[in-house]
Amino acid sequence: MLITFCALVLFVAVSTAAAATRRRRWRRTARDPLARVLGRRDFGVMDSHLETVAREERRRMEREVADYLAGSAGHVLLVSTAPSGAALELSDGRRLALRGLSPYALAALHHRALRDMLRPERVDRFASSYRLRLSGAAGAGFEIYARNIALTV
Repeated sequence: MLITFCALVLFVAVSTAAAATRRRRWRRTARDPLARVLGRRDFGVMDSHLETVAREERRRMEREVADYLAGSAGHVLLVSTAPSGAALELSDGRRLALRGLSPYALAALHHRALRDMLRPERVDRFASSYRLRLSGAAGAGFEIYARNIALTV
């Protein structure tokens, strides 16, 4: 008699837990439309693909900036600031966007850009940032560190 009662209680507990799990899963898929289309494995595959694409795009942008600076880059005409960084307007019509500058580097850049006719010379990549070397007309060098560098037309 006791064994039958224990088996009945166990059956009720297991069926209640399974029903709650099904209900929770149904609610989750009802809230997220992509969960109905893609499974967990598909999300993982898509995430790894997007990480690969982002890594390749970052390398392409780095090559583009390095190739541009290896040629004859124009000198800085204007330094325009934004909440996330600054943009260097160059004399050849290009724009070098810098994100993640320190306030000190931004102030030094404003101070020296027009006075020394700074020209971007070289960019080096560190673990999570870039070092941009700017050289003046008199040959004096100036380095600033930024989280991200992009070249636009």
